[in-house]
Amino acid sequence: MKRFSRYALLSTLACLVSASLPAAAVAAENNLELQQVLIFSRHSIRAPLANYNNALGNATTRTWPVWNTEGGLLTPKGGKVEEHVGGYYRLWLAQNKLLPAKGCPQAGEVFTYANSLPRTIDTAKHFLIGAFPGCELPVVNRVEVGKMDPVFNPIITADVTDQFRSDAISATDKLAGEGGLDGLNKRLKPNYALVAKVMDFQNSKTCKEDKVCDLSTQPSKLVVNQGKEPGISGPLSLGTGISDAFMLQYYEGLPAKDVAWGKITTPEQWRQVEEFKNADQQAIFSSPQIGKNAAATTLTFMSGVLDKSLAKTDDQHAAQQARVTLLVGHDSNIAAFLSALKIKNFTLPGQYERTPIAGAVVFQRWHDKKTNKDLMKIEYVYPTALQIRNGSTYSLKSPMHKVVLQAEGCPIDSKGFCSAETFNQVVQEGLKS
Repeated sequence: MKRFSRYALLSTLACLVSASLPAAAVAAENNLELQQVLIFSRHSIRAPLANYNNALGNATTRTWPVWNTEGGLLTPKGGKVEEHVGGYYRLWLAQNKLLPAKGCPQAGEVFTYANSLPRTIDTAKHFLIGAFPGCELPVVNRVEVGKMDPVFNPIITADVTDQFRSDAISATDKLAGEGGLDGLNKRLKPNYALVAKVMDFQNSKTCKEDKVCDLSTQPSKLVVNQGKEPGISGPLSLGTGISDAFMLQYYEGLPAKDVAWGKITTPEQWRQVEEFKNADQQAIFSSPQIGKNAAATTLTFMSGVLDKSLAKTDDQHAAQQARVTLLVGHDSNIAAFLSALKIKNFTLPGQYERTPIAGAVVFQRWHDKKTNKDLMKIEYVYPTALQIRNGSTYSLKSPMHKVVLQAEGCPIDSKGFCSAETFNQVVQEGLKS
């Protein structure tokens, strides 16, 4: 993982250098007025998606913990975590005078749109409960509950020709570093060794019966099919499933002895475990072929929210006219549109996930009264892993964490602002095939 580690170090230094003033101080200093906010959030804590009777079950001799929530659904704690998140945003929005500190928003001031899966819809509802208690604000979902809304579905819509597949595989192998995906697996050998020990992998069915005992030597392959979400087959997929399962246990607040059976306890071990998922996500979506195509429907909708000249649908018009728009989707959506926008590499201090549970990319349009120009600021706003586990509440004195993001081609000043006009051009470039 030399390539990813080097980027992570550089981006950590960049974050420290570019730390910005509190939003209220920035506004006062520069005569700026916050006019519009688009929050694209990943859902909150869900029960594991994986079927433990299959790949994860076969990869261990240990018994996976039983969850009280059905697989894939938002847990009760996930709802509470999201209410705390919503409460924080209300404070921040009031601080910057976009919405009042108390009472219900006026009609049209808040637009909320979620993917039509129960966990995304419920996340949006709990956010609104936390942000606007006692107010009856609707959550828009446009397809049958349980099915993926095209706006939030990061599938490949392009014609997957031999050339498209070849270009995508070449780009992914390049992003994976020396030796491509197989080289990446070899560099992850210490990570595989850690989870093998935790899982008692050498005595598992996968090793004993399937004769797959050293995951670092197994082949991985980019899987790209029209109408399907892209993925990587092989051991990286298994490692991603393991990291997701363990991280959800930690977030949900299971007793320490039940989180990875009490065998993942240090920050370095967590970093090693989550590196599977982070590497998998970056390798898949960071290629221009995959990132742009998988993000196209999401970014098209967002472009109509942030640039009124591009609003075409009723939902886009409603969101564009709102002061605050909340979109609730998935980590794959965020990974895809960050790639399409060519967001420079970043790290999230206090988090192990690159696109964490209950975290959001927040697009802010500010107006500079002195120059009569609009500016754009993009931040990743997120709870730390420990804050999620502890079910922390937030305030302006004890806020959620923020990292300023920068899109290639849209240079930012020392406080993280770039020209809104230039940013809109970057978005349109991100939509080009």
